[in-house]
Order: sequence, then C-alpha cells, then structure tokens
Amino acid sequence: MDWITNIEALAEWIRSLGMLGIVGSILLNIVISVAGVLPSIFLSGANAVVFGLYGGFLISLTGEVVGACIAFFLYRYTIKKADRSEKLKSFKWVHTINGTTSFRKCLAIVLLRINPLMPSGVINLGAAMTNITFGQFLVATFLGKVPSMVFETFVGHDLITFGENKFRLLVALLAGALVFFLFWKKGKAQTQEE
Repeated sequence: MDWITNIEALAEWIRSLGMLGIVGSILLNIVISVAGVLPSIFLSGANAVVFGLYGGFLISLTGEVVGACIAFFLYRYTIKKADRSEKLKSFKWVHTINGTTSFRKCLAIVLLRINPLMPSGVINLGAAMTNITFGQFLVATFLGKVPSMVFETFVGHDLITFGENKFRLLVALLAGALVFFLFWKKGKAQTQEE
C-alpha cells in the first residue's frame, strides 16, 4: 500500500498505462472513494503531475464524484437488502435530516464535503441512510467536491514541484489550516452548547 501514498510512484503508474492512464486513474479514484478511508490527495497530486493542474483536477473530480455515487448506491442497496430502512428511521439525526427541505439536505452534503475533517466514506454512508434522492446527492457532492479537489490537486502537485511552487503551497496550506480551524472551532462551540 506504500505506493498509494507516493505521488511520484502513482504518477509513474498512471504514465505506464499510456492512453489508458485517464481510465486507470478514474478507476483507482473510484476504489479510493468506495473504500471510504483511503486519502485521495496523493492520487490528485499524481493526476496533476501527469495531466497538468486543470486536467488533473478534472480527472480527480470525475473519479471522486463517480466513486461517491457508486458508494452511495452500494450503501443504500446494502441497507435495503439488510432490511434496515425502518430501523434507521429511529435514529434522531436520520429523522431530522429526512424531515428537512431538499435544499438543506444538499447544503449539509456540500458543507460536509468541504470540511477537511470529514471522511468521504462517512458522508456517503450517512447520505445513503437518509431519504436524500440520488440527484440531490450527485449535485451536492459535485458542488462540495470542487473546492476540496482544487485544494488536493494543487497541494499534491506542489509537494512534487516544491522548488517552483513554495509560495503557492504555503498559501494553500495556510488556507486549508484556516478552514480546518474554523470547522474545529465551530464543532467545539457546538459541543460546549450541548
């Protein structure tokens, strides 16, 4: 598994696939998304190294969104197959989300996708447990993944090209730290209120 956290090794693997590099990268991103616990920043960085910042961003975004949608379907299918739909309705948070508007459901997904503390797999599973429609999930996932994929693509790329992009990497990491801090502070304040 060491190769999955090595941007240069991933970039070399993608290059070795030739014209199928895009397909291979998207498929690996889908596997990462479905697994739900593997970080995708290394693959996003490798995509940027191989396909350029914009091409790498688009390929990473495609893989992430398709992977999240497949995970959503797999989780929802498993929940229905295991006949757990009624049991889930007894969970307070599921009941609360199911009772809210479509806009608020989508907004929750977008904000969770932007939150650097929230693993993608948790969001996919949580959404599958609610009554959010696939269309709502798709749109919200796309909108929430755009900023996180921009961040991952630039940071991953700039880690490899550090000599050329020190300042941009520093700005991106500071911006990421600020977002992390704001989410952490908000979460801490909410915990103290309860």
